Amino acid sequence: MVDEGVVVPLVGALQACVSVLLTMSYGVAAQRFRLIQESSINDMAGLGVKLFLPALIIINLGEQLQLGNALNYIPVLIWSILYTCASIGLAYFVSRGLKLPRWVTPACAFNNTTSLPLLLLQSLESVGSLKPIIKDGDTESEAISRAQSYFLLCAVVSKTIGYAVGPKLLQDGNESSTNPENQEADDTNPETQNGTTGHGHVDEETSLLPQRAQKARRNISNSIRHGTQRISSMLPKRIRQRLMAPFESPFADVAIACTVIGVVLGLVPQLHKAFFNKYEDGGIFNAWLTSSVKNIGKLFTTFQIFVVGCKLGVSFEKMKTSGDSGRMPLKAIGTIFLVRLVIWPALSIAVVYGLAKKTNIVLTDPILWFSLMLMPAGPPALVISGLAELAQISELEKMAIAKSLTAMYVLSPFVCFSITGALKASQAALEQRNSA
Repeated sequence: MVDEGVVVPLVGALQACVSVLLTMSYGVAAQRFRLIQESSINDMAGLGVKLFLPALIIINLGEQLQLGNALNYIPVLIWSILYTCASIGLAYFVSRGLKLPRWVTPACAFNNTTSLPLLLLQSLESVGSLKPIIKDGDTESEAISRAQSYFLLCAVVSKTIGYAVGPKLLQDGNESSTNPENQEADDTNPETQNGTTGHGHVDEETSLLPQRAQKARRNISNSIRHGTQRISSMLPKRIRQRLMAPFESPFADVAIACTVIGVVLGLVPQLHKAFFNKYEDGGIFNAWLTSSVKNIGKLFTTFQIFVVGCKLGVSFEKMKTSGDSGRMPLKAIGTIFLVRLVIWPALSIAVVYGLAKKTNIVLTDPILWFSLMLMPAGPPALVISGLAELAQISELEKMAIAKSLTAMYVLSPFVCFSITGALKASQAALEQRNSA
């Protein structure tokens, strides 16, 4: 099957990418035609981050993770940590070497790990591109759900690391960036941040919970935080600050908690049976509770891409109304493009292909190989807008960031080459293992 060429999978991948770009463009159009206001966009972003994404994490991880396939998630966890840390190092040295603005470092370091790949997977399912790497006895729908659970785990890891080091990447050694009060200013979702901080208005960090629930959540979070602070107090100050940074973020609290819940529901057989089996097979919660949470979680992917489009529409408007928005930062855009859509896809495909072909480190699931290959690929996360606000950089630089983000998402269909490469490499590795 490998010698069938790349035209068919490339066209399928391109269709999936164009579908995502069109979904994003609908958000831009909605904002441009004043169908939605900026304050409402922030509210929608908060709804996605605080409600839809946690529901998706719990359901996907809980349903897909079981004792029989738990080992599949270990390579995802390790690879997510390795490539995110390596991305930070690579971005730092490239930015310093080419004397690029500071904001290029986080733009190269953190890619969109949730809404974009999840919607791409849905589009790939609709065009049937993944059929060549689906093993006998597996279905395309089950494979896509499994891949989504891999990407969600990767997203939690990537975001947690991002909150730990992200603010530092835009600060020239300013210790105030590690102050919890300042850290709160950046506690927004990397995929949906539009550069505003919540001072007296509702935004994506405004809690959706009633006051009693908020108080209970704060009490639990404070208890956990105080315990970890007592343990970490034995460490040197700078190491302690770096370790505790991600846990100052409300999103990290929610994401980590939902991941733990999903893992428990998946790995405890009695709970997995009660929540995910059919009613006649003992799934007493499936038809009503699990189903309702799943319905909420399904809203996240398309909803969030639409919100990203709305936020890009806001950026367009700011560029248009700005008297001097500066030149298009072509050097920065070219660097980000090469790192995120050329260098990392090539490296990840080569590394995972070698491991899949010659070892059992990444096990025998082709969908796992495909997911690992694609995790480092894609345009930057919108976290850099929030980091720019935290670092209080000039309006000219903020316009440069907005232009770069816009350009990178316009160029996002180029990820179709990464998808095709990952698909063909996974297919080749599978056939070589079958023939061995």
